Amino acid sequence: MKRVKKAKSRWQLALVILMPPLAMGLAWYFYFFGTQFVPDGRTNKGELLLPPASFQSMMLEKNNEMFDQQALEGRWGILVFGDDACSDQACQETLYQTRQAHLALGRDSDRVVRLFISSSSNPELNQRVLSEHPDLIWLGSRKESVLNTLGKKPGEKRAWPTNGFYIVDPLGNIMMKYQPGQYGGDLLKDLRKLLKASNIG
Repeated sequence: MKRVKKAKSRWQLALVILMPPLAMGLAWYFYFFGTQFVPDGRTNKGELLLPPASFQSMMLEKNNEMFDQQALEGRWGILVFGDDACSDQACQETLYQTRQAHLALGRDSDRVVRLFISSSSNPELNQRVLSEHPDLIWLGSRKESVLNTLGKKPGEKRAWPTNGFYIVDPLGNIMMKYQPGQYGGDLLKDLRKLLKASNIG
């Protein structure tokens, strides 16, 4: 009898823990893809990740210390992936596009933070980039941690997602993906929808 009660309690606890991310995932799905439930014209510009990936599982580091999800302070995040110094034009253009999208959010920009993730736990900081993007949080990660977190589609090569960018929600779910070179206006449109629909972050 005690075992049954313990098992029931564990299931109840698991449901309590899982309900928020499950509800958020369903809300995203119906908002962006459930055309039979929402008005026409609501289409996302990024690729929705179902199921979402875990921000925490990337094992990110800042100044040789683990960077915890709590450091986001309940905000949404724009994750940008690049090389250690972000020295090439494509990387700098990606940062520019995401910065402009962030600024264009206006008063909602405080609800969003930008993070740059390199493939080294000790990145060579590009002072020029940092001066142009003082709000940017520069992080490092081991390659395998990121690749295992983001996964891959059948036939895809396992490669660092250089110059790609993602949206992570305040619960730590990486839920939308953008291709390298994609226009920052696409990110802006999706962020506006998400911030309007969300009562968190």
